[in-house]
Amino acid sequence: MNGSMRRVENIIIGLLVLLLLAMPCCRFEKGPENEPEKVWGLRGKMVALAKSLVGLPYHYGGQEIDGFDCSGFIYYVYDCFGVKLPRTAEGQADLKEKIKLKYAQPADILVFKFGNRWHTALYIGGNSFIHAPERNERLRVESLNDFWKDRLEYVIQVIEE
Repeated sequence: MNGSMRRVENIIIGLLVLLLLAMPCCRFEKGPENEPEKVWGLRGKMVALAKSLVGLPYHYGGQEIDGFDCSGFIYYVYDCFGVKLPRTAEGQADLKEKIKLKYAQPADILVFKFGNRWHTALYIGGNSFIHAPERNERLRVESLNDFWKDRLEYVIQVIEE
């Protein structure tokens, strides 16, 4: 073999070794409903939809694109992908799939408590979320700052990995 063929062979072997070393870091589960790209694909699509709705008006009891309240927004995003959730923030807060904030993934539901009132939002990653805040406001992106963290009751993970 000449020198250039040996270099190509060494590069190919090196790439194969890197690929083999990287494989144990990936977690694959069998079954079409658990394919990682489908899980992340769904989360990404939900976040993309939610971002496209930013700027729409708040509407008490709203669950359509002419206006949303907080739980109506969550209900709408999940419903667009065939995932049925309770319609109210209190009902969404009662979902059982509670996780710690440090494990939150995009498209998880953040549940806040203001006195005796529940408020839900969609986590979009990067310490940010989208929600329908209140009357005379519009859907917007917020940072999960100290104000919000102090009121965070739960993170709900509906989409299992």
